[in-house]
Amino acid sequence: MTSAASGSMQTLLVDPGGASSALLMAALKRYGLAVWRAGSVEEALAQAQRERLDLVITAWVLPDGDGIALARRLRPLLNEAAPIILISASVSPERLDEAFLAGITDVFTRDDLEHLDNFLRYFLASRTDTVIGARLLLVEDSPAQQQHLTAMLQRRGYEVDVASSVDAAREHMRQHDHELYLVDLVLLGMQSGIGLIRQLRRTAEDFVLRPVIVLTGYHDTARKNELYRLGVNDYVIKPPPDVELLARVYNLIYMRRLYQQLREREQLLQTMALTDPVTGIANRHTYDEAGPRYLERTRRDGKPMAVMVVDIDHFKRVNDRHGHAYGDEVLTMVAQLMAQSVRANDLVARYGGEEFVALLPGCGQPCALRVAEQLRHGVATRVSTPDGPVTVSIGIAVIEPAAAETLEHAFERADKALYQAKTAGRNCVKSANDEH
Repeated sequence: MTSAASGSMQTLLVDPGGASSALLMAALKRYGLAVWRAGSVEEALAQAQRERLDLVITAWVLPDGDGIALARRLRPLLNEAAPIILISASVSPERLDEAFLAGITDVFTRDDLEHLDNFLRYFLASRTDTVIGARLLLVEDSPAQQQHLTAMLQRRGYEVDVASSVDAAREHMRQHDHELYLVDLVLLGMQSGIGLIRQLRRTAEDFVLRPVIVLTGYHDTARKNELYRLGVNDYVIKPPPDVELLARVYNLIYMRRLYQQLREREQLLQTMALTDPVTGIANRHTYDEAGPRYLERTRRDGKPMAVMVVDIDHFKRVNDRHGHAYGDEVLTMVAQLMAQSVRANDLVARYGGEEFVALLPGCGQPCALRVAEQLRHGVATRVSTPDGPVTVSIGIAVIEPAAAETLEHAFERADKALYQAKTAGRNCVKSANDEH
């Protein structure tokens, strides 16, 4: 018999030996498991009587029996949470049923140890991992259960707030965000845990973002169905086995964080789709999508809306002389000044190349001219290259609320006014609404 290496997870490998046995041993040691080795049924039983085993992996064929016979005799000696894994060359459906009835947790074939690797990864995560920084709320009125569950969760690295009543739980919820709730149904005070669960289930996302494990002494079907109808994620019968409860806690918090990561990634992708990557302001797509809503609102409010088109003068010269990276810096500075020159509810977007567009709802001709002139002056005095100041030409067009004009037509008018500003010598503002 081979002695185990140092480690907290005691594993028994029952295998007569050979090349495949060496592969199994190497796989177990890769995960840092403390491995005992037995070559027969009797050796395995003797080892289980001497040591507390967390995991047993056995070959199907043994010198004095087989893995199924071993599992029948071994199961009473193990903690109920300790898995027994059977490794075989092949498995028929009939023998598979027999194996599960004997207390075997799962069966893997020797030629596909990838499944065993996946099992070991999950098994170790559920037994040893915690989700860093996770804060839990334990709502339990039994002092003994409070002490035991809190100590168990804190040993695993969780932060735990404890409440004996719904009112106390709500006070904790006002002060902190919790990633999981452990709720007893029978609590001190006038309200039960069901009232708290209903509060935690106000939106569809709450099922993932505010996971609930119910602690209950009842195990009848009607109560179980009611709990699931209320939207609880899981429930355990008190007192729950430590290993089982820790695995359920880990799974729910892990899934919550995965969901948050996916949601944040989706928001990032949405932002990227709507934002110009160079300047950080809205892009052409955003302008095309939001423009009709701006026009609809200006007609509903009975106020004019200005369309302002801005183009950087001689921008090709900047790129040619100083490079595109320098040109991107100029674009960004102009975009920032443009965003600072308008109000929070105005839309500023990069239309393409060195051209920008802004929609100014509630802004008539005098307002539009004032904003455009402020922007023109700001760029000329605050943005420069080694060749001198950077300037912009601006064209504006105002849509009156009673006019049947489309946004596309107003943009064309502003773009023509921009062309007039270019032909007038650049670094100036022209309005399509001017009568002269």
